[in-house]
Amino acid sequence: MKRPGATKEDSRREIVLGCGTLTIAAVYYLFATRIPQSDIADVIGAQGLPKTYALLLGLLSIILIGRAMRSARAPVAAAPLPAPDEGAPGHVAWRTFGMLLIGALYVALVSWLGYIVSIAGLIASTIYLQGGSLNRRAAAVAIGGALVLWLLFVRLLHIPHPAGIWPSFF
Repeated sequence: MKRPGATKEDSRREIVLGCGTLTIAAVYYLFATRIPQSDIADVIGAQGLPKTYALLLGLLSIILIGRAMRSARAPVAAAPLPAPDEGAPGHVAWRTFGMLLIGALYVALVSWLGYIVSIAGLIASTIYLQGGSLNRRAAAVAIGGALVLWLLFVRLLHIPHPAGIWPSFF
């Protein structure tokens, strides 16, 4: 089914974007395979995380391409679609700036607040910036996401993250 407001041009752009990010993923994976192995490396090694990122980017690119191709083949709606809001590009610029600001605040505060609190704040502020409301569900997603990422990186992959000021309280 065609997404509301999507045009054939939008589908072509998404296909081009998907192909571009798939190419980036392939090149990134190639470079990741060239990272030298160390004799003291753990099971995952120096190549593990970069290869995982490349594979995830490739998978998301393939999903984007497939979704755009399916959307391009969908029949055009019989009723004309409303005209897009003329103020939308400015809104997109502010949202982009907001995401950069959230990322900068995360980097600035993670060593002080610690990984779990900082990543939960990053998730919650991203939900809010993208138009969601800050309610119990958003809090559960932020806290749950932070805990899953902490378990993945710190416990499973043994990648240390900053604890912040919290250990000094206990």
